[in-house]
Amino acid sequence: MNFKSLNFYLKANLVFIFVFLNLWDFAINRIIFNGMITGIFMFGLITFLWLFTSIRAASLITLISILEFGVMLVFVGEGLVLGGTTFSLKSAFFLPFLVWSGVNTYWGLKKYYLFKEKKDPKF
Repeated sequence: MNFKSLNFYLKANLVFIFVFLNLWDFAINRIIFNGMITGIFMFGLITFLWLFTSIRAASLITLISILEFGVMLVFVGEGLVLGGTTFSLKSAFFLPFLVWSGVNTYWGLKKYYLFKEKKDPKF
């Protein structure tokens, strides 16, 4: 894993937080900065951890993202249950958070696997 790919993950998270979440929140609620503030609280630590190239950072990214994915899955599922057959506004608001936490989980697992693969087993 080189710094260029880690820099991509950092930039992708920042674009998601500052650009996409503002546009998404304005399209759904007609409010600016509400989604971005939620994104900063959820993905700020993960974005910061992409700067580090250690196996601890990879495991923390993965664990935090899995936790966020589970919480967002409950929020989206709750919105679907409460909405019945319709897709409620609550589910629509939290859907990008669910998808992005899944993307961060995949990237974290990929980084963790690459670190473990490079390490020579000692018997």
